[in-house]
Parts: sequence; structure tokens; C-alpha cells
Amino acid sequence: MFKNYLKIAIRNLKKRKGFALINILSLALGLTGGIFMLVYALDEFSFDKFHQNGDRIYRVNTVFIDAKSGNEAYNSTNGWPVGKILESDFPEVENVVYTITWPRLEVKTDEERFNPRMAYVTESFFDVFSFESLKGTPSSALSQPYQAVITESMESRIFKGQDGLGKEFFLADTIAVKVGAVVKDSPENSHIQFEVLLSQATFERYTGIEDYMGGWGNINMSNYLMLREGTDAEAFKAKAKSVYMDHVGEMMRSWGAEAFLYFEPMKDIYLRSEAGNSLGTLGSIDRVYMVLGICLFTILLACINFINLSTARSVDRFKEVGLRKVVGSSRMALITQFMTEAFVMTVFGLLIAIFLSSTMMPVFNELVNKTYKLDSLLKPEIIFGIFSLLFLISLFAGYYPSLYLSGLQPIKILKGKFNPGSTGLNMSKALVVFQFFISVSLALGTLVVLNQLDFMQEKELGFAKNEILVVDASKLSKNRIESLKNELNNISGIQSVAYSNGIPGRPGWVGQIAYPDGREAENPASVEYLSVDEDYLNTLELDIVAGRFFDPERETDRTDGLVLNEKAVRLFGWESPEEALGQKIVSPSTTPQGTVIGVVKDYHQLGLQQAIHGIAMDWAPDYSYWLSIRFEPGQTTAILENLNQKWINDFTGMDFKYFFLNEDFERLYQAELRMSKMFRLFAGLTLLISLIGLLGLVSFMIESRSKEMSIRKVLGAGVPQIVYILSREFMVLVILASVLAVPVSLYFGKEWLQNFAYRAPIDLGNFLAVVLMALLVTLTVVGMQALRAAFRNTVNGLRSE
Repeated sequence: MFKNYLKIAIRNLKKRKGFALINILSLALGLTGGIFMLVYALDEFSFDKFHQNGDRIYRVNTVFIDAKSGNEAYNSTNGWPVGKILESDFPEVENVVYTITWPRLEVKTDEERFNPRMAYVTESFFDVFSFESLKGTPSSALSQPYQAVITESMESRIFKGQDGLGKEFFLADTIAVKVGAVVKDSPENSHIQFEVLLSQATFERYTGIEDYMGGWGNINMSNYLMLREGTDAEAFKAKAKSVYMDHVGEMMRSWGAEAFLYFEPMKDIYLRSEAGNSLGTLGSIDRVYMVLGICLFTILLACINFINLSTARSVDRFKEVGLRKVVGSSRMALITQFMTEAFVMTVFGLLIAIFLSSTMMPVFNELVNKTYKLDSLLKPEIIFGIFSLLFLISLFAGYYPSLYLSGLQPIKILKGKFNPGSTGLNMSKALVVFQFFISVSLALGTLVVLNQLDFMQEKELGFAKNEILVVDASKLSKNRIESLKNELNNISGIQSVAYSNGIPGRPGWVGQIAYPDGREAENPASVEYLSVDEDYLNTLELDIVAGRFFDPERETDRTDGLVLNEKAVRLFGWESPEEALGQKIVSPSTTPQGTVIGVVKDYHQLGLQQAIHGIAMDWAPDYSYWLSIRFEPGQTTAILENLNQKWINDFTGMDFKYFFLNEDFERLYQAELRMSKMFRLFAGLTLLISLIGLLGLVSFMIESRSKEMSIRKVLGAGVPQIVYILSREFMVLVILASVLAVPVSLYFGKEWLQNFAYRAPIDLGNFLAVVLMALLVTLTVVGMQALRAAFRNTVNGLRSE
């Protein structure tokens, strides 16, 4: 029976080639979106699911609550005693992992130097996490100083394909480290990414730090814990939440804050964390929902095309349905027949979609910042998902047309008295409105994103970012940096050189607590500590609004001077920059600490997503590792060649690592840039699907009204009148869709812009331009078909029946 349905379905598709082609093409575009949705969603939701005890693993975060504003700040790191206390004072805890990512040490081989993804971890790391071991015993390797666990790919890189177990490699030129175990590369769907794991004992031996109980103010240690089986997790969280306040509550209050522990489930870290991730990348559940939503809309629009065209062409099949019912066909048999036709078209669409998916994979990778390959489609869960999509789309697209057609009354059809009525037509109109509502909404959303991007890229930032080259000098000693700076100042084309531990786009030490001397409880502030030299001001062209910048000839400037920005002045409670001059600032960590000698005008150290924060600058070459070089316009190539040669001559085996400040600062807007590309692509795709559907619907409706148009022409109607009659209905539908789309886009656009501290206003004039463009495109598509109808031979139209 099914074979018979299949043969009839294929025969009908051959008979109606134009109808089939339009439907198959739109279904292919929808399925392409569905395939990308499956690949992306299954990957994003698979993160950290491979850990055997994943449901018992939590990351320990620190949450600071500002005493004045009540604002919460999440940190993925903790004070050093936190892990020890959780381990010793809470029997619910089975294991605690310590991880820290500094100091970062360079790996040296005979042929190269490089900086792998590295962390210092306790021996419990592999007891908690389920990373696969290949050689040796990872836990034992992490119990001794100067031992390491390395990944399979790192073993190949360091030892050139030879067995590295038990062998040594060197860190920072002279530190010999023994390979105690080799593990498989960290899975791509893990929020913890590493290539070299050094034992915590190595960290302690290298830094000389062994007493963790005094480091409450050093919020830079990451901790994970695994609860014992059967533990009431919520009860434990409530019990352990106040560890900070129970032990150092007075100190926290003197900082103007309260601190609590937040235990983040392993499964939530990648997509839902507000605390960041020092051990790998983070995703975004909002971005996942956005991609899924856009892809689902693409599928939905393709299905709407099928429903619209099938319903519109139902008049072609009235007699077929009537005859089938007369000779005994049941309604279920008719439904099965029409559903089979939908299935066949969806299969053809799927074959095209697979080709489109493989072709467009690089584009999609750029949009979502992934590295998916064609073999991603061959995973069992993807294949199962694709066949599920095939079934669901066939069902959704074919259900209403089959139900509608199978319900026709055979007696009225065969007597020629059947009137299709307005039900199918009204459904088609509603679906056209919905299609263009989605298309126009995405186009308007694209406009909001692009407008904000332009605003961020063009806004005055308060510092000079062009013609500045930044060199990584982190491997050079203080004396060598100073001598290099003097040498660079003598190179033709270089105007100024400065060094620092932070630059715009790459901040220094953020979150340092400080307060005016003697006013600890009144005006504590969290500021960024920036170590600079005397030329930092001129190199970045910052503006002094009070006092002076650092003068190396003045000993007090070098040993005790601080320069604040205007925001820091306000945070510390002073009314003006002038009032801040001469004031003393102290800090529990001693950075920043000193006397204010100057105030610079506020500038954007970070992207416009964030408000300007307080900055305290200190003359501290020991902490500096960025070398900022201002050069004359047009000298880029010459300067780079000169510097590269100097690196080859003076720093043998050390990579010349550099970037341009303006390009690097744009890196802060990559998420928004990818989002704009995604909106542009899918806005165009949904509009294309809508227009394909509209083209098919218009073509058929004009065909079905050919006799009416011929009669109108006989009665004197001209071409403009014919075009107007055939076009106005669709133009009204698009106008209605646009009227609905504008307020919805305004609302969601304003909500999205709340993510930015500095945002562009929404220009309603641009919204109007998008609506007019949608109307123009629709008028072009409909008008061309209407013109064809208007110029058609009148006699042929009258003979149509």
C-alpha cells in the first residue's frame, strides 16, 4: 500500500514541477537551519557531561555584595583558606581540588619556546574529574614537586613523537619537570582545558608559599569540590555559604562588602556561569537560545510555505479527492496519501540541506566561534536528530493540507457546486503575515545590533589607539626592558615607548580593595591597579585634569606616588580631582597604596559593554610586561621589520609577539560582531524563504484568477489597474506584519541594549527604512507576477475553463 502511495506522490510531484520545486527549496533551507541547530545545541548542552561523578561536582565561587549599593560581583576564585576549611570542617565534602594558573611558565625545547595551557593542581584533580589516563598514574604524579601530567598532543610536541613518560622537560629555561603521566587531550566539550598540569607542590616550591590559611585577601585560587553520595546539596550550600563572614567578617566589612560562597553545579558552569572561567572558555545560554530560536523560525517558515502552497493548490485536487471518495477511499487513506507527498518532498529537501550544510559549515563556524567539520553530521545523535526532524517537518507541513483536502465533500465537488470558502484563504493570509513578521523582526534586530556596533567603534574612547604597537615583553627582565625601551626610542619613526601591566582592552589587576587612609569603613573601593612608567600618559595620549603624572626624577613619585582616574576619585569620596591631590590611599594587599599626585580624565579601559571603573596607577616597572610603542603614520612595515630583526638578533629562540592596540581593542566586540553576522545571514535567509513562498502563492492565485482578470480587461481595465488589484492584498499583509514587528523589535532591542553601559539610541527612521524596503521587495516580487498576468492574452484567459 505504501509503495502505491509513494508512486502516486512522485507522479503528482512530476505533474506539478513548479509547485514541487518551490516547496523542496524552502524545505531544504529550513532543514539546513535545523541541521545547524542540532549540531550546535547538542554540542553546547554536552559540556562536562562526561564526568562520572558530575552530579556531585561543584565549583566554589566567591560572591561579594557591596554594602552601599547591594550590587553582587561573582568571582570564580576564592581566598586561599577556603578549600582547606571546606575539606576539614564539612564532613559532607569528599574531595576538594585546588587549581591556580599563575605563575605562567614557558616550556622550552631544543627547537622552540611556547606557552601551553597550564595550571597547578592538587593530586585530587583526577579523583574528581574523569579525564582519561593513557600512561602512568596521574594522581601519584601530582603528589610530588616538579612533576607534571601532560596531554597526548603535548607529549608529541615536546618529545617529537617519542614516549615522554618518566622523561624531563624544562620550564622557564632552567626548571626541570618530570612527566609522571600522560592523559588524553581535554575533550572539546569540557570547560576545563589544559595541556600541562603541574603539581600544587610545584607551585608551593616555586613560589615559596606553603601556608594557605593567611591568604583570605588573595582571591585568586580556584576550588572544586565533590560531595559525598547521598548528601543533601541544598542543606550543605546553606551551611557552608557564610565561611568568609564566619572567619573574617570584620575584614570584609572594612572593605565595604560582605562575601559568601556560591556552589555552582558542574553542569551549569559553561553555559550559565556569571563568575567567568580561568581554565577555559565559557558559552552563553542566551546565545544558545538565540541560535535555536532563529533556526526554529527558519524551519517554521519553510513549513508555512508548504502549508500555504498546498492549501492554495487544493482547487487543483478537488476532483481527484471527490473521485477517490466516490470509489471508496477513506479519509485516513487520503490523509496518508497527502502526508506521503509531504514526506517525499521533505526527503528531497533533506538531501539538498545536507549539501548546503556541508558547504556553509565554515560560515556557521565563524558565526558561533566553533570548529565543526563535516563529520560532525555523522554522530549517532545528529543522525537520529536529522531523521527526527525529517519526520516532524513532514508531519507539521503536511498535516493541515491533508486534513483540509481529505475533508472535502465529494457530491458538491463532482456537481461543480463546491466553494472552497474563506477558511483556507484566511489561513494562508495569517501565515503570510507571520512569515513577514519574523523576517521584518529579524531585519530590525539586525539594524539594532549594527547600529550599536557602529556606535562602539566610532565613540571617542579617551585614549589614542591608532599607530600603537604592543609587544609582549613578559619574558624580559626589568633591566632588559629598560634598556630595550632606550634602544627603541632611538629608532627612526618611533615617537614614544611605555611599559605597563595593563593597556586598554587588557586591564591590569582588577578588583583591588583600597580606601583613604583613616576612612576604611567609610569609603572602601574596588579599583584596577595599573603599573606604568613615566611615558604611559604621552604614549596613549591621556589627559591630566589635576596635578601631574610621574616624574622619575622625583624619588617620592617613584616610591609613593599614585595617579587616579576621575571615577576612582569619586569612589574614594572626594568631591573633585583637586581635593584628591595629596591624599593618602592604603590597601590590605598594599596595591594600590601611596599618595595621590595626579588625576587623569576618565577613559575606556574596557569595552563599552562595561561602565568606566576606578583606576589607580603606580610607577612600578617590576610588575610591567606590555611594551606600548607609538610610531609615525605610514611606518608600520618598517617598524615591524626593525623590531623583528632586533628580536632575532637579541632574543634568540624567543618569539616576537605583538599586536596593534586598535585591532586588539576591537576584539572586545567579537561577540557583537558575530551576532550581527548571524542576524544578517538569518534575516536574509528568512526573507528569502518568505519570498519563495510568496512567489509560489502569488503565481497560483494569479493563475486561479486568470478568467477574472480577462473579464476585467474586456470591460476596460488597464494594466496599472490589474497590477494594483493583484498586488494590494499582499501589500496590506506585509504592512500588517511590519506594524506588528516594529513594537516587538523595539522592546527586544531595548532589552538587548541594557547589556551595554554605553548604548546607541534606536533610530525610528531606520526602522521605517527597513519596513519600506520590505514593502519594496514584496511589491517587486508581486508586481512582476502581476505584470505577467496583465499582459497575458485575454482570449487564453477566457478559455481557461
